[in-house]
This record gives sequence, C-alpha cells and structure tokens, in this order.
Amino acid sequence: MARFLHLSDTHLGYRQYMMDLREEDFYESFNEAIDFGLEENVDFFVHTGDLFDTWSPSNRAMNEFKKAMIKLYKKNKTMYLIMGDHDRPKRTDEVASRIFDFLGVKLLGTEELQSIVINYGGEDILLSGISNMKGLRKNSLVDQYRKADIEAKSYKNSIMMSHQGVLPYLIPEACEVDSKDLPVNYKYLAFGHVHDSYLITDKYPVFSYAGSTDLNSTNEIKNFLRNGKSVNLVDIENGKIDAQRVKLKSTRYLNAVNTNYASYMDDMQKILETPGINGKEPLISLTIHGNADRDDVKANLQLLKNVIIRGPVFEKEVKSIEEKPNMSKLQDYFKAYFKDDQMASLAENIFNSIKNEDNETSYRLIREIMQVE
Repeated sequence: MARFLHLSDTHLGYRQYMMDLREEDFYESFNEAIDFGLEENVDFFVHTGDLFDTWSPSNRAMNEFKKAMIKLYKKNKTMYLIMGDHDRPKRTDEVASRIFDFLGVKLLGTEELQSIVINYGGEDILLSGISNMKGLRKNSLVDQYRKADIEAKSYKNSIMMSHQGVLPYLIPEACEVDSKDLPVNYKYLAFGHVHDSYLITDKYPVFSYAGSTDLNSTNEIKNFLRNGKSVNLVDIENGKIDAQRVKLKSTRYLNAVNTNYASYMDDMQKILETPGINGKEPLISLTIHGNADRDDVKANLQLLKNVIIRGPVFEKEVKSIEEKPNMSKLQDYFKAYFKDDQMASLAENIFNSIKNEDNETSYRLIREIMQVE
C-alpha cells in the first residue's frame, strides 16, 4: 500500500487585504498540511498547482516553501507537483518551484502530459501530470487526456494530476474541459484550481478538487463555514482508492456580515459566539446598509475584543443580484446587475479585453464588486 497527501492552491505569498497577518495565515495552513503528512508518514506528496500566488514569488514566499521542503528532504519524502495558472511564467522564464528540485521537488507536465512510474509499498504507480492549459493551450487538453487514458490502461495503480476548471464545478466560461472528457482509466484524479473542496468517491474513478488551504475570496466563505479548508489523505493499493478529507485546524475564521444600523452589534456578537473559531482572531468584513451614525458605529465596534473588522463599509443603497439556475453565461450576470442590455454588452466587452487569459480571477473580482448573494 502507498499513502500520499493531496493538497492544492496554497497561494504562498498572498497578502490578502494587504494584511501581513493574512500572508502569515497562508504559510501556517500550508505548513500544517505538510506537518500532517509527515505525522501520517505518507510516502509522497501531490500538489496540484497554484503553489505560489504569483509566477514571480517574493523571497519570503520561496523561503517558506524551501523550509517546508527541507523537512520533506530530511524524511526522504518527495513532492510531485504541476503548475497552476498563477504559477505559469508570463514571459520566458523558469518556473519558481523548479528551483527546489535539489530538495526532491519534481515538477511534471509543464507544457503537455508527462508521466512517470514510481514505486511505493512494492507496487508500481503511474503518476501523470498536466499543468493548467488556459488560452490557446486548452485546445489540446482533451487530446492530452485521451493520450493519458491509453497509458493508464497498462497500470493497476494510477494517479492523474491536473489543474483545470472542470464543468460543472465552475461556470462554462471559466472551464477548460467538461467532466465527460476526463480520463476514466486512472484510479484517482487529483485536481486543483477550484478552491472549494470536492471528493467524489461513489463514481469511477475517484475525483477530487482538494481545494485551497486558505480563503482567497469572500466567495469561498459559504463553503468554508460548511466544510472548512482541508487536504486529502489517500491510500492506493492493488487498484483501490481510500480517500478522506482532513480538515485543517489553523485556518483563520473569516466571515462577511451584511447588516443594518439597528442590528449590526447583535449580528457581530452572534458571529463572535460561533462555535469552532480557533485561537486566531476572526476576520469579519462588515457592511452596514441604510442611514447610520458613523461615529457611533466606530465607537461601538471598538468595544468588541479579539476580532479584526474590515470596514465598516456604509452603504445607503447597494446593487446586488441573486444568482439563478438559468444564469449560465457571464453576460447573464451583467444583465441582472445593470438591467440594461447595452450596458451589459459594454461590460462584457471590457471584461474580455482585460481578462488576459485569467477568466477565474477576473470573474471572481466582478462577482465581489456586484455582491452576488
């Protein structure tokens, strides 16, 4: 039997809200995942992309990764990884993670499918990787998966690593591939890119988005409150997979409170009494609707202890839209927001002109601005 840890979308170096403590949070959750894998004595680690938040990470981010890889190196553990869209250099340059190959970091599938055979627990395992394939690259993605499927037929144990948007886990405009086009001959499909975690074990093969190890966006709050952030602990033996989500304990509690002047203190107090908040101060984004005495609000909020408050943002009138099942295209959101076809078309054209092959990030920002419920 071989055991491995599947983690993804760690975004090392991300300084959310320009806060030092949020950058630290991302390092802490990453290190918790690494330490957990070592405690479980996994045979190897699988990271499915967006290791760093940018293709040119800071010295601090690279140093934090180096220190973690030294831990693995001393225990004779290998990390296999692929590039996410955040990892891919925007010009001719080296991939940041490849710098650490001397510590046993093995980068696979940077431009096309790459497969290796590894042996753990006395069994051969086909390990295939293909990095994020946005833009023109995605035209070859289905063919790459078909090629991978042919390879996997010859192996009892097999793992596919990929960093793509897969329909139906994202809206069509943000996807590179449909789930019906995924390989079927692998035993475990290890995916990155979607930050909410999914572990589908009742179908063949086992499919998982491990999810991010920390919250990159307020759009992740709902899933975080239900499931937390996690990694996958996976056993593979004789062609069978046993996978389980393991919730991370160090992830800071984040929430967004949309309230009014009459009830904002009660709503904040309810949040602070929520079970399961760890030792870190919760970070709350506060928006107060309607007329409010701003000085009174700020004075009252100062009375709250052991909490970090972003804002408050005072909104007399906030445009918001409710997502509906038939909203399958990005333009549907623009129309619902502007309630004007011409403005919706203009917004979509502007979006298409600036997205720079990064649909998900641009789409996420637009959703945040529009305050989609």
